Amino acid sequence: MSVVPDPSRRRLLRVGGLSLTLGTLVAACSGDDEPAPAAEPRKTTTTEPEPVASGTALLNTALSLEVLTFETYQAALDGGLVERREVADAFRLFQQHHAEHRVALVAVVESEGQEPFDTGNPVVKVAIVDPALSAVAAERDLVRLLRDVEHLGAQLAVHAASILGTPELRATVMGIGAVASRRAAFLDRLGDLGSEQLAAYPTSNPLPADAVVPD
Repeated sequence: MSVVPDPSRRRLLRVGGLSLTLGTLVAACSGDDEPAPAAEPRKTTTTEPEPVASGTALLNTALSLEVLTFETYQAALDGGLVERREVADAFRLFQQHHAEHRVALVAVVESEGQEPFDTGNPVVKVAIVDPALSAVAAERDLVRLLRDVEHLGAQLAVHAASILGTPELRATVMGIGAVASRRAAFLDRLGDLGSEQLAAYPTSNPLPADAVVPD
C-alpha cells in the first residue's frame, strides 16, 4: 500500500500570492525541527479496557472529519465575517489540504476493501461545528473554530495511529495529523489565541463515541 505523501512544511511555505503576514506566521510556527503530535504514554490500569473501534472505522472517521472540515472552511468563507486577506488566503489554502487528504483517505479505505464514508461527520457537525458557527460574531470566532477543528483532527490521528495495524496506515494518518497540528498552531497565531489552552494529544478517542463511523 502506498503511503500518503505528507504535505510538509515546505508545502505550507509555498503560498504563492499570499501576503507577507501569512508567510511570516507560517514560518514562525513551522520550524524544521517541529515534531509531529506525540502520543501520550499508555497508562497501566486494572480495569477492563473500553472497546475500541476497528482500523477501518477510524480511517472512515478521519475521512468524515476531513470532509466536514473542508465544509466548515467553506461556511466560514461564505459567512461574510472574514475581514483580513491573510485569513481568507489561509482558509482557502488549508481547505485545499483537506480536499487532498479526502482523496488520499478514500483511496486508503478502498484499498482495505471497504466502502468510504465520504461525507461530513454528522455527529461532530451537530455537536460541535453547528453550535459554534451559529454563535460566531467576528472573524476571530471563525479562526478559533477552525483552530479547534484542526486540533481535533490532529488528536484523532494520534488515536487512530495507536489502533491501526500496519506501519503504512499509521504513517498515513500521522502524516495527515502532523499537518493538522501545524495548521492549528498557525491559526492560533493568526487569531491571537495563544492565551487559550488546548488539550494534549491523547491516545483515547477525542470524539463523541457515536461520532466513530461504524464498520
